[in-house]
Amino acid sequence: MTNAEPPAISVRHLSHRFGRFEVLRDVSFDVHQGEIFGFIGPNGAGKTTTIRVLATLLEPMVGRVKVLGHDVTLKPELVRRHIGYMPDHAGVYDRVTVREYLEFFADAYRVPTAGTSYAVVDASMELTDLTRLSDKIVSTMSKGMKQRLQLARVLLHDPKVLILDEPASDLDPRARIEIRDLLTELRAMGKTILLSSHILTELADVVTSVAIMERGRIVVSGPIGEIAEALERQRRGERPAQAPYSPEAGAPHAPAPEVPRIVERNVKLRVLAPFERVQGVLSELPFVTSVRLGPMATVQVALAGDDRAVAFMVRALVVAELQVVSVEPERNELERIFLEATRGDLQ
Repeated sequence: MTNAEPPAISVRHLSHRFGRFEVLRDVSFDVHQGEIFGFIGPNGAGKTTTIRVLATLLEPMVGRVKVLGHDVTLKPELVRRHIGYMPDHAGVYDRVTVREYLEFFADAYRVPTAGTSYAVVDASMELTDLTRLSDKIVSTMSKGMKQRLQLARVLLHDPKVLILDEPASDLDPRARIEIRDLLTELRAMGKTILLSSHILTELADVVTSVAIMERGRIVVSGPIGEIAEALERQRRGERPAQAPYSPEAGAPHAPAPEVPRIVERNVKLRVLAPFERVQGVLSELPFVTSVRLGPMATVQVALAGDDRAVAFMVRALVVAELQVVSVEPERNELERIFLEATRGDLQ
């Protein structure tokens, strides 16, 4: 994905009202091609109204919205060919089998088929892991399987952009993990995904960029790392910091360069070495503020720096001949951004 490409979704100065109630106020953001874009906000923030505009179900009163360069107001039919829209709490037809349900929608989408062969249905079921359930009656399926069925439906016509409104709502933990893994797989296939949710733990591990809405406005948008750094600088009252060091910096066994305190973060490590040895190496790095033993023999490291600081830390461990198994960034980074960027106001 390169930002030189036109955005998959472009929203400019979008406003909308229902009667006297102003739902959207000058909303603007871009979703670049190949992203999983998190559309975040409390209930009533305006997420679903924005999504309905993107899906050509609602005409904007003010502003311009494009999907893959096509205006949703001027060319709605063309936009619909390129999007797969999954609404919140979408219903399914209960008294049919999984295959019958998908074949019905393949016909409705006018997907080309060879006689009675529905290869596209087979492909969609295989991708969403529904093949073994092809003859199962929909009414007997779990909520998680029905959500997979909805995803299989929106994939039938091979859309380039997926617009998913609360796809993991009301799911149990296993079903949420399965949906998250499927979204990651779809991104690897080249799909662009706009994913709406008010449950941040659903998004933290998969999204590449976010837009946070509150009271019908975009509070902040962009890549998560850039937003975190900007909020940290704002909180400290600092100007944008220079890069802490370049990739060509000296080897870790030489004195490490001074690193400005850009972003406070926690990192969880798994290292095949005694904790005391790991602690000894990391405590020598100037940007590491604390090292402690975590659960399941993990090492919890607090540091001040960006991704390059994390890379430098791992390099120091490797040079010290310590085997690094995994590096896991702070899980609640998205929650922290949300809390700092919003005020908790309601419409």
